[in-house]
Amino acid sequence: MQQPILQVLVLGVVVAWLLATVPGIANLRSATALLIIASLLSLAAMGQTLVVILGGLDLAIPGYVIFGAFVAANLAGGQGWPVPVAFLLTIAVCGGLGAAIGFLCHRLKVEPLMMTLGMGAALTGGTLFLANGNYASAPPEFLRNLAGVTSTTFGMPLPPIILIVAVAAVLLWFGLTRTPAGRSLYATGINARAAKLTRINTTAVWTLVFAASGTLAGIAGMFIASFSSGWAQSIGEPYLFSGLAAVLVGGTTFGSIRGSFTRTLLGALILTGLSTIIVSNGLAEAQSRIIYGVIILIVVALYGRERHVRDRF
Repeated sequence: MQQPILQVLVLGVVVAWLLATVPGIANLRSATALLIIASLLSLAAMGQTLVVILGGLDLAIPGYVIFGAFVAANLAGGQGWPVPVAFLLTIAVCGGLGAAIGFLCHRLKVEPLMMTLGMGAALTGGTLFLANGNYASAPPEFLRNLAGVTSTTFGMPLPPIILIVAVAAVLLWFGLTRTPAGRSLYATGINARAAKLTRINTTAVWTLVFAASGTLAGIAGMFIASFSSGWAQSIGEPYLFSGLAAVLVGGTTFGSIRGSFTRTLLGALILTGLSTIIVSNGLAEAQSRIIYGVIILIVVALYGRERHVRDRF
């Protein structure tokens, strides 16, 4: 598997650009805030990474994020639900819906693009219905401390969310590169028919990958609400564009062996740096999305020229 050397070089350029153009960014508090934002983006895009390796797209990410944010703020915070129960509910709902999508798409030969888009819209609408206009609640103090800029971990000036994502990255790297499950995922993404002939249960692969995508995005939503100390109707929308951009900018390509969460982490760091530069120069959210869109178009055009991608289609 090729190493993401280009992405590391681009990250270095972005960091240098950031330090040179944004006054006062070179301090511990600012660096911690940027790392938290990049960690949340990475977590929201972790499942999308697996889906892209499989050769699909998960457009239900905003729905999962908003549901997780609702559970953290309105249920765990507003109604006093125990935090473990809130996590279990998020995992059950988001993971269950994702599993259903993966299973149906593979069995019925339906493109995940449309099914995930519909599921995301339905989950977002259902969540807003359950919220009934209540956006004033905030996640409990325990969750806010996990994603707070001033939080510490074992006395170190490092918020727990950064370590949580780092540990998840190591576990996912090990799972993808050192286990039969990881090899099955890559094989299914490259050529599902050939994978099935080698007795890989491709239905299970699709089901588990989309379940993981929903679960991870839902948990990310809980932490995003905790970092923001609340939630809003549009809290999940930015993570579809920025999450997909992080995956693609990191160099993960559709249905190929060139894909890993390490690349997504680098992509998230690059985009977080670029976003900070954009905001510091007075550009709005709409302009940021335009830049994300242009980046995705350029990257997909470049990767689309590679032989193994063309041959797959």
